[in-house]
Amino acid sequence: MAHKFNFSIITFLFLLTISLSCFGQENLSTTITFVQANSLYKINKSSDSIKLARMPFSIRYFGKRYNDKGKKFYAAQVAVLDNPNDTLSLKIGQNTRDIPFFEPGTGMAPGENSMYDTAVITNSGHHYLTYESEKDKRVNLISKNKDELELEWKISGAFYQEKDVSLSDLKISILYFVIFIDRNLNKIIDKDELKIVRLIFNL
Repeated sequence: MAHKFNFSIITFLFLLTISLSCFGQENLSTTITFVQANSLYKINKSSDSIKLARMPFSIRYFGKRYNDKGKKFYAAQVAVLDNPNDTLSLKIGQNTRDIPFFEPGTGMAPGENSMYDTAVITNSGHHYLTYESEKDKRVNLISKNKDELELEWKISGAFYQEKDVSLSDLKISILYFVIFIDRNLNKIIDKDELKIVRLIFNL
């Protein structure tokens, strides 16, 4: 009887370990990380708040390779807003065509170097972050594991009210980053595909 009990405990612990391992891996692929200097701020919840200094930072995330020829348009779509009211209608199951800053045609063109060096603050468009190759990219490749890529968007400044400004001169204390990664390419906000990050700048 004792042997059967011990066997059951061992089996339970083994299955629990595997479950936790798989859970961790699943969370890893949906984690968004804000990086500033030597500090990492990991976002796992659908909405969260962080505090950063008014200096350059970057956003790291996991996604798949953009494939124009294969029509696999994997991307991270990121809107940067200054009004929290613009996030209130967002919900699971919503089609991106019904969201003003994610609807078709609202992806903003990158700069001359094909990258988004500045965060454009607007409720009528979004940054369309893609990585196809080292020659064709809008973000940087950090690492890869099979078809899963860890990518990074570096933000050195902002574009606000028709002006380029440094983060230190930006006259806003709070920004709202709406990050949508359409992992199954169905143009619908599914579970774990959307994160809203309230970024508070330190005084």
